[in-house]
Amino acid sequence: MKILMLGDYSNLHSCLAKELRRMGHEVTLVSDKGGYMNTDADMELRRSPGPLGAARYLYKVMGTLPSWSGYDVVQLINPGFLSFKPGKLRIIYDILKKNNRSVFLTLCGNDHFFVKDCVDSDLFRFSEFRVGKEKAPLVLCDPRRESGWLIPEHASYTKYLYDTIDGAMSVLPEYDMSARRHMDPKKLLFTNLPIEIGSLDFSEMNLEGQVKILIGMRGNMEIQKGTARLLDICRELEGEMAGHLEVKVVRNLSLSEYLYELRNSHIVIDQLYSYSPATNALQTMALGRITASGGQPEYYSYIDERSEPIFCLSPLENEATIKERLRNLVLDKDGLRRMAREGRSLVERHNDVRTIAPLFEAHWLKHIKR
Repeated sequence: MKILMLGDYSNLHSCLAKELRRMGHEVTLVSDKGGYMNTDADMELRRSPGPLGAARYLYKVMGTLPSWSGYDVVQLINPGFLSFKPGKLRIIYDILKKNNRSVFLTLCGNDHFFVKDCVDSDLFRFSEFRVGKEKAPLVLCDPRRESGWLIPEHASYTKYLYDTIDGAMSVLPEYDMSARRHMDPKKLLFTNLPIEIGSLDFSEMNLEGQVKILIGMRGNMEIQKGTARLLDICRELEGEMAGHLEVKVVRNLSLSEYLYELRNSHIVIDQLYSYSPATNALQTMALGRITASGGQPEYYSYIDERSEPIFCLSPLENEATIKERLRNLVLDKDGLRRMAREGRSLVERHNDVRTIAPLFEAHWLKHIKR
């Protein structure tokens, strides 16, 4: 098949594109290359700040749009697959629908319905927008990070997309849980999140000496992901466990640089507000390192997994509890080795792109316009 992928998050579409090419498909990937992550793309499309940057971006998109036709499948990374407001996105989406056999949606990242379920429903016990019924730190710091998703313009556009899309693939349980409330379930397939297992070699951890904790900080996402709060906990623990624990902070690394840092760590702090491990956490487990991330019961239930190798983080726990659990983990060398082996096994079973790419292919073939 001839496939166009528009947009990418954390190497997701890039990872799929490589495997789909190995399967014999013709794939074109257009993305912003993940900014500083510098992931692979066939065409880089990035919006610069300011009015001039917006004008240049629009000019480039409109100049390229005629070439985005004649594909069997167009796969959008998110309803916000380009850096435009909903009005322009809908116009471009309609053009893509008219000039290609089918258009599909990868459900990842925020959109109107997912944010609405985080805020208004009882679907989730917590999210980056709410902890229980209380507003999360992200919303308290900048209410627009929530309200922007809930305006009528976003609601109308996202409903239109959900109603008219040919099919959709959800890559994490929380996205699937939400989408099934708002989209025809026959269109929807839960796939798991793909990573390139073959390029991530497992290695046993050397636990002689200090245990090394790594925290990756991403620009303006430190509050959204909870990493600022987690860093404070880790620094406090580092002071209490001098000689046993070393905490390292890295910021805005390319993907290759970040993978290097993962290999030289023991425990990697990922994020606080997720139900499930996302790409960074899965790559950490593939390399044989411990990830501290989302690992809620819903995640293990969704993937039908009995082992629980993730050091589960939740904003429902207070700092003292998280710190004490983390202290016990650092001191348990046998437990670290066991979790590392179980983590690698989990991603081999559920997240190998060689397993997930055929799921995308089968879903396309099931729903593509003949």
